[in-house]
Amino acid sequence: MEKIGDLLLEHAAPSGPARPVPLLLVHGMWGGSWYLRNYLYAAAQDGWNAWALNLRGHGGSRPVPDLGTVSVLDYVQDVRDCLSRLGEAVVIGHSMGGLIAQKVAEGGGVRAAVFMTSAAPRGILVLRWPVLTRMALYLWAMAGNRPFGVSARDANALLLNRLAPERQAWAFPQLGLESGRAARELAFGGIAVEAGRVQCATLVVGAEEDRITPAAVQRQIARRYGSEYQEARGHGHMLMLEDGWERPFKDVLAWLEPATRTR
Repeated sequence: MEKIGDLLLEHAAPSGPARPVPLLLVHGMWGGSWYLRNYLYAAAQDGWNAWALNLRGHGGSRPVPDLGTVSVLDYVQDVRDCLSRLGEAVVIGHSMGGLIAQKVAEGGGVRAAVFMTSAAPRGILVLRWPVLTRMALYLWAMAGNRPFGVSARDANALLLNRLAPERQAWAFPQLGLESGRAARELAFGGIAVEAGRVQCATLVVGAEEDRITPAAVQRQIARRYGSEYQEARGHGHMLMLEDGWERPFKDVLAWLEPATRTR
């Protein structure tokens, strides 16, 4: 684990000659750098100086007095603080991290951005029936700006549905608490992104079996930014932990090759 200020990151040095810019991975709700390690090491093997960030209040990174009050915009600042040290970079955001990456790209300093099974910005309807039927359990935390965890039943149904039971049993205990305020912002369109200010190359990756940020939403995000779109067949929301994770990420790395050439 390495530090940028009080932020904790995992780092994998490139194998062979380094790519022109570093690559920063940003996790989603209840998460941390732990679930991005497959991507971290695969990117390093492909020549990227690769980093995986733990957002404030996650994995011991940038301690906060009250996680429940943290905004998505606070997480955006975490990524910007990393870029102030790393310089212009590729930013790959997953789930909530995808929306964070969109907001960071709006501000510049990003060579290319990838939004994977991403949360959506204001103006794109995100709440679909599988999520709506399970929201009641969490409304108290979202309304009251309180930290909260996800139940095993909901995690297995919405996030880990394409993992084998033994992998679900491994992954679930590693999920942590999340900010009720941030969850409310994600659910109800609280974060606006000005699409015209996103000037870097962008890629959106959807997953055929994603039940929380479905492929239909990902296609709308791609249209919003004029992004290239890829869809991972047979995969769910946590595609980086699923069997066959290598193929979709290989496609992402292939896209990055021309997208990050010196302009």
